[in-house]
Amino acid sequence: MPEDVPLPGGGHPDGSQPGPSRSSSRSVRRGRRLWAVAALVLGLGVAAVALTVGIAVRDGPTRIWSECCLPAPATAAGLARAHWSVLPPSPLGPRSDPILTWTGNELVELGGVRDGILHRDGAIFDPGRRQWRRIAAVPGSVGLHGAVAVWTGVADHRLFVTNGKVAGLYDPYANRWTTTRLPRSLAGRALYAPVSTGHDVILAAIGGPSGRPGLAVTAYNLARRAWRMITPPLPARHPPGAVSMVATWHRVILWSMWSRSRRTAAGSTIVSGVDVLVRRHGAWSARTGHWPQHRVVVGAAFAQFRILVPPGQFWCGPCPAPYSESPARFADPSSLALSTIPNSPLVTSPPAQPPIWLWNGNTVLAADASSASRVAPDGRLGGLAAYDRWSGRWYLLPSAPSRPALAGPPIFAEQQLLVLRLDGGLLALGKRS
Repeated sequence: MPEDVPLPGGGHPDGSQPGPSRSSSRSVRRGRRLWAVAALVLGLGVAAVALTVGIAVRDGPTRIWSECCLPAPATAAGLARAHWSVLPPSPLGPRSDPILTWTGNELVELGGVRDGILHRDGAIFDPGRRQWRRIAAVPGSVGLHGAVAVWTGVADHRLFVTNGKVAGLYDPYANRWTTTRLPRSLAGRALYAPVSTGHDVILAAIGGPSGRPGLAVTAYNLARRAWRMITPPLPARHPPGAVSMVATWHRVILWSMWSRSRRTAAGSTIVSGVDVLVRRHGAWSARTGHWPQHRVVVGAAFAQFRILVPPGQFWCGPCPAPYSESPARFADPSSLALSTIPNSPLVTSPPAQPPIWLWNGNTVLAADASSASRVAPDGRLGGLAAYDRWSGRWYLLPSAPSRPALAGPPIFAEQQLLVLRLDGGLLALGKRS
């Protein structure tokens, strides 16, 4: 069972007030009738807005987002005109490789290494108020070394973090952690970045105690706080060597990159490929179809109406493959049909793609980083470019001041790019909240 980890001075910071007294019951009933009428009108209005949004998709991002009363994500042209600003530094100070997550309106920083010590504290930055606040420390049972994390979404609003045996879930409203033990079948396996459907966190892992390749996929139901195994069947003799996943509106898409050795008359050779599986309505189906084989799929991201598939290197498992990179692509979330994104102005010759790729629904952002990786703690942020999916045009963006060393991967918030420096400083490119 999950265990609650209390925090100092807990409580729910929702500013709720005591209920109405008996003397006000008549006004409450009258208010309820008024609210019922208002709800009906609002419901009709929402339906109309939803219909308008569906019609407006072809007309570009500005109309879509203005019609549904939401702030439009940053555009490539807007970022090209933007300036860098220095935001208040993190209260956690200098550190490398913290877990960084965007919740939809705030930046969460968790853990990280300083002076060779892995820390368990955390902080949240509110761009609207330009303020940081410290949060409850991660429970000792939750491992952070090599941990994977995902924001569970607006329906659940928690941060899910795990590196193996125990997962932690952090609620920023209550400033409280709860924990849950992972299924035993995941023990000894390498975890891959989880995804959230809003109802479940889906976690994939490969390997096993014997070292033999094998896939395990599990789902954690956020409401029932229960795990269940949902491992899809893979084609025979397709042992996975790496896995990538993305969650769209109604389905989870999983890429399993496989390879194995095959004996030949001359000795042996390595055969490899990419299996594509889709989970919808509680069942998996194979959708490999015409998906490109022998290309790594990593860092895929879904927003609005497209999946961004970043450039991938040649895939053949452990073979000494020639170095080459495919271009970035968009994938249709329903058909998985692919469309190629033109090379950015950052591509070098011979072709080498930038390592950082981000996607906010309007704009693809690509960035260079010197040395280090994933993606690029301690490496320095280089040139940046943004691609407008509507016009098909790339824009060069202003360079970050002093080529900052990155504590962790940049975060593409809807309105701005946030960069946490190795020294704890925070930079932003784009519109202020």
